[in-house]
Amino acid sequence: MLVLSRKRNEGILIKCKDGDIRIVLIEADKGKVRLGIEAPGKYTIIREELLREIEGANKGSALNNLEAIKRVIGEYNE
Repeated sequence: MLVLSRKRNEGILIKCKDGDIRIVLIEADKGKVRLGIEAPGKYTIIREELLREIEGANKGSALNNLEAIKRVIGEYNE
């Protein structure tokens, strides 16, 4: 992991062949930071905790519907 110190309005640039990703420190106050992220439209930017929540909900949904999933899979394996 690369760890950097940044001041307000300073950023980092991630060079990509599909277009660069730029991350800028917008504000830092009382243990909280605000970041600005600029990236090409083909990149999906999502908060890590939100992704974990979605994955957990998907797993829970799959477990709740396990018998239905088995029936569907079974139909395609026959």
